[in-house]
Amino acid sequence: MKKRLFSVFYMFLITLLFTSVVSAVKLLNEDRIERNEKLKLQKIILRVLDIPVKEKRTGRDLVQLFETRVKPIQVGDKTLYVGYKEDGKTIAGYAFPVGGPGFWGPIYGIVAVDPKATKIIGIAFYKHSETPGLGARIGEKWFTDQFKGLRLYPIEGGKKIFYLRPEGLGKNPNELDAITGATGTSRAVEAFLNQDLDYLLKKLWKSVKKS
Repeated sequence: MKKRLFSVFYMFLITLLFTSVVSAVKLLNEDRIERNEKLKLQKIILRVLDIPVKEKRTGRDLVQLFETRVKPIQVGDKTLYVGYKEDGKTIAGYAFPVGGPGFWGPIYGIVAVDPKATKIIGIAFYKHSETPGLGARIGEKWFTDQFKGLRLYPIEGGKKIFYLRPEGLGKNPNELDAITGATGTSRAVEAFLNQDLDYLLKKLWKSVKKS
């Protein structure tokens, strides 16, 4: 009987030990993943605001640069990131999160506009589930670079701020190249990004100017 109880107790201790180790490893990894995700987002915000980020910059240096050149502000339920030039006083632009349903899942991005919200100065799509080699190309430089300098105006009369056309068929400055073979993703980006930009111009921007 005692031998049986000892075996049960021994197995309980072993199970408890391994469970504790697994929980500790998971906790440490979660903290590390959270820190890395935060650094990744800060790096993206700096880049869309056209604030140079050196590739070999350490995590601590990146955080310091972000805290020096970017100030998060709360506008309603949205967070906007105010980017400053090197003097720390002159506003270089505003960055804000955008996103919506893609073809296979949610797409998340960051867009930066100039100090008067008249044009886009940078955009990045950093998290999505789109098909590699097709819809996932929204993260490629050739695609996002098209948006730089895009003129912004509130949507009126059913028109859109920009359109994604089949590659090479765009005739106007606001007609950009869609991703060949990824019609669903292109339509999704066109829909939610137009909506988010329009929201910025009609609602968020009014609050920013008052602050």
